Amino acid sequence: MLIEEDYRSNNKNNLERFLSLKDQSINFRFNKYFRQITKNKKKTLKILEVKGRKLELENFYERIIKFDFNELCNRNLGSEDYISIVNNCDFMFIENLPDFNENNSDQQQRFITLIDIVYEKKIPLMITSDVNLNTINSSKSLIKPFKRTISRLYELTSINYI
Repeated sequence: MLIEEDYRSNNKNNLERFLSLKDQSINFRFNKYFRQITKNKKKTLKILEVKGRKLELENFYERIIKFDFNELCNRNLGSEDYISIVNNCDFMFIENLPDFNENNSDQQQRFITLIDIVYEKKIPLMITSDVNLNTINSSKSLIKPFKRTISRLYELTSINYI
């Protein structure tokens, strides 16, 4: 039996934490939710040590963390770094998720790895992107694994997922 439909993407109306087509209202909603969830939480510089390297987390609010996509995926980080980050957070905000293509396939591979780890640890996400989740592109070499990532993003950014 072949099942074509992904149960995680069936509830597309619940994607209140994946904000696309960035404009001022999207940024406002993102920042408002961030302020609400970090209210009365102290901002600290969290320093993680992974394989003898120091990884600084600047926007760390008592297990709530905010990143720009480039901080996470446009630098030489791997699964051990992502596991360490995820083990120290209960909610993650990611800004500026790009559309993917052959020119940023390394960043896309890191993002796939990150989302796999976030999914396994059941960490809810809020993401901003220039593109809708259902229209985001992939590099040709990562089309199959990225389908799983998209499916997981539907679940992790759903308002029903906490």
